Amino acid sequence: MLIAQITDTHIVPKGALLYDRVDSAANLAQVVQHILKLDTHADCVLLTGDLTEDGTSAAYAHLRELMSPLDVPIYAIPGNHDLREPMRAAFGDCAWMPKGVGDPVCYSFDIGPMRICALDTLVEGEAGGALGADQLTQLDACLSTGNDRPAIVMLHHPPVKSGIPSMDAMRLQSPEALGAIIERHSHVERVICGHLHRTMHVRWRGTTVSVAPSTVDQIHLAFRERTQPAAIAEPMGYQLHCWDDYDRL
Repeated sequence: MLIAQITDTHIVPKGALLYDRVDSAANLAQVVQHILKLDTHADCVLLTGDLTEDGTSAAYAHLRELMSPLDVPIYAIPGNHDLREPMRAAFGDCAWMPKGVGDPVCYSFDIGPMRICALDTLVEGEAGGALGADQLTQLDACLSTGNDRPAIVMLHHPPVKSGIPSMDAMRLQSPEALGAIIERHSHVERVICGHLHRTMHVRWRGTTVSVAPSTVDQIHLAFRERTQPAAIAEPMGYQLHCWDDYDRL
């Protein structure tokens, strides 16, 4: 099976430009077309946060319109640029979306041989992310009841350092509790994230943390301390995760 991961799309209301200069919608439209032209049909698309730039209803409506050419299931989690309630309203027709007002966008589902566990690391008003005790308990239960299935855990904020100090300052807070759960479940094939605006793969707690590039721009690869992360016009991208019965992702 083939899973497409898109992240950090930073969509703004239709007719506007991101930062008044970047056409984030055109970039996402190109990615959608690329997925449609793959010689193997994707089984689903995972959106790993920062779906919009400012969390407005108009931006989410624009995102849904841009994703509409894809005739496969689409699953999403929020990032630090998103807002839960406008996102909940925009995806209210999706069975996976938790309905309770204020509830984290945390859920799980099975697709083909895979189990996907989606986590919500959003702390509204903050750039960094966190996971509450309830989400961690839910994740442990999700993984415990699916031991016969290879699993992917998806969240926006990486639980590991990238070496870019300005980004590491806003990664997932207190990742040890998440790591302890991941380590107990050897069938977690991958932890997939966004947020970094750069591709990264790290061995962690018995699995691989895989960070996908943004569809907008990439973060400057600066290992020295910076006050703010700097975005540069490197090529956009997305990730494909391929699974079969005899090999790993």
